[in-house]
Amino acid sequence: MLGGIKWRRAANLRNGPLEMKRIPRWFAVSLVAVALASSAALLASDARIRLSALPASLISSVPLLAVGVAFLVIQFSAPPRFTDLLKNVLLAATFILWGIVQLMAPGALSKILGDVVVVMYVVDLAWVILAWLYPGKQLQ
Repeated sequence: MLGGIKWRRAANLRNGPLEMKRIPRWFAVSLVAVALASSAALLASDARIRLSALPASLISSVPLLAVGVAFLVIQFSAPPRFTDLLKNVLLAATFILWGIVQLMAPGALSKILGDVVVVMYVVDLAWVILAWLYPGKQLQ
């Protein structure tokens, strides 16, 4: 037992302070729960089930913002390799920007930012595809 305690303590020191890992994990899990619940609310509003008096733009932006921020938070609680970190931050930023676009009034800026979101998703998925097809190659 004592050896197990020492081993866990050594593992915590090697991986960083335990408290710093618990807070982002708890925050990320909470945001994921918000994203899933608000996604259900979004589908309910599409089915004409009125759950609240919130504007449709807010209902559609919350899941995107929440899951994007949650994914961004976990990147810094247990950072992956640098190239994976870049790819993951790109994906998180794409969701966050899409959530912001949902909140914007229709206009030239929201259209441009919507197009930027599309490009960001295409770049991210192209990156995933190329990494899968050429696993030995790394982005330098």
